Amino acid sequence: MSFVGHIRDLAAARRELETRRLLVVGGAPDADRSAFLDAVAREVADEAGLPVYRFRVADAGDRSGEAGRTPGEAADAVVEACRGVFVVHPCVVVVDGVPAGAADAVPTGTADGSLLAGLISAFAESESFLLVGSTDAREGASALPSDGCADGWALLARAAVHCDRGDPRAAGPLLRRAVEAHQVAGDRRGEAWAVFLYGRMCRLRGRAEEARRLLHIARERFQAVGETPGEAWACGELARLATRSGAPDPDAFAEARRLHERVGDRRGAAWAHLWWTVARADEPGFPWREEFTNVQGRFHEVSDRLGTAWTLHHHALTLARADGTDGVGGTGGTGGTGERRREADRLFEGALALFEEADCPHGRAWTMLEYALRSPAHRFLNGEWAAEIRHVFHGIGDEAGEAWVDLAEAGPSPDGEPPYELACRYPTALLDTLGWTEAGEPLIPRAARDTQPEPRPGFPRPGDRDRPDDSRAHVRLTLLDDVPVPDVPARIALQVVPGPGHPWSTAPLPPLTARATSLGHAEIDPAHGVPADGAEFRFTPHRPGSHRLRFTVEDPATGTVLQQIEAEIDVVPSDPGPHRPTAPAPRPSARRA
Repeated sequence: MSFVGHIRDLAAARRELETRRLLVVGGAPDADRSAFLDAVAREVADEAGLPVYRFRVADAGDRSGEAGRTPGEAADAVVEACRGVFVVHPCVVVVDGVPAGAADAVPTGTADGSLLAGLISAFAESESFLLVGSTDAREGASALPSDGCADGWALLARAAVHCDRGDPRAAGPLLRRAVEAHQVAGDRRGEAWAVFLYGRMCRLRGRAEEARRLLHIARERFQAVGETPGEAWACGELARLATRSGAPDPDAFAEARRLHERVGDRRGAAWAHLWWTVARADEPGFPWREEFTNVQGRFHEVSDRLGTAWTLHHHALTLARADGTDGVGGTGGTGGTGERRREADRLFEGALALFEEADCPHGRAWTMLEYALRSPAHRFLNGEWAAEIRHVFHGIGDEAGEAWVDLAEAGPSPDGEPPYELACRYPTALLDTLGWTEAGEPLIPRAARDTQPEPRPGFPRPGDRDRPDDSRAHVRLTLLDDVPVPDVPARIALQVVPGPGHPWSTAPLPPLTARATSLGHAEIDPAHGVPADGAEFRFTPHRPGSHRLRFTVEDPATGTVLQQIEAEIDVVPSDPGPHRPTAPAPRPSARRA
């Protein structure tokens, strides 16, 4: 985001607007500022063929027929009016008359309460151009000293919402922009939260090593700036990573909860309490009923519907899987089983309603699946139950969730092996905890719903099983330097490694050519290398975020492409601290020509 303190020439402002799609103008009399905004809007609109919409904050109450509105109510009206216009289709939006006091009153760590931040939040994913005119600005001074920071916080808030919904795909672009905004503003605290959310996004996508590395970096940065709530959240996310291997760490959740409580973060403490309870819920003798009730009370106190929904989900899941020793129904016989099932149904229904209110399709799909599996009456009333759940998973790109629905429909395989679509995504240790009821229903591991893992690169497909792995040659990429940061070259080594049954294992490699291509905002040099001579490339990214590189191995004698692979490398913001951890090798994604 940019600020124009005093009116600059029209061409400079137009270039600024086209670069950032956002321009803030202040430090001029009302008539001059309005005329300048009109001129910029007209130039951009005429060339792009877009309509122009104008809003004045002072007119918001009159336009809606409600005189005497407070400034906050008028600001809300402007944001809602703009949301209805430029989210639908591209246009040029001019919002004038924004009081300087309202524009820069951005509460720390949140975008709520600021008219400018509200506009940015609504505008973040739009293709429209936004011009903002700020009044009462002191000449020669920045009327919006925190505008870059507000932009970053608004983007972080939107990215966090996408992660909460279980749709991490949309979070990546927002996080990249947030990192840039916080770096421009020099906000180390904002950078730390951006790195944390990157780690959380990687955990959701099943990229365990990347998530672990980024969350450790985030925790160190939180410690460096004294952000204890962030440190507690990072500890909780690291603990959730351990559950993916089928070995939850309740002590780590307990430590995160103590950190949250120490700084008075009741919401964070409630989430840590929930995951601690989930980690221990299947332990014999654990008082899970009491703990889930306590957690639900905590979430009610902070009005967290999403937390309440996941609490009801896991409470229902535990109740549905209980063996009759939980005290419901007295003897644990048929009557007790029926009562437990009815109570679980009520909890599943409550969770489903809350997930719908909170707009969380990830939680809704998992609750629909578990409800259908544990309640035959519910499932048989809807003959298309599996297709409906698959559709919700598909809407957020969760192919792993769809694979669990396929498993529920197909039942256990005769050889006891998990299907390919699950085996290629989840660790063996987690899939080993998959169980089956006597009725042939899957007891899906709790940790399966914590991630949406992508297929592991190089995992053999069923049709490849008759081709021994040792008869093939593989491409190995190694990151030779520390964690990549913007504008600093990092070395990448490429090797062709033949298996012991491959002809090249007993003869020198032929003079193959490895061609390197950057698929983002980065440079890679040289463009070609020879693996037999030890191919090494210099990767220079120009911004933080996830960068994709493509390597094509060719036989120049025949012009044949032998293999093409892609690698994703996470670039973190420049670390002001003296230490930088060592990065693991990038994770190549093999694609055969």
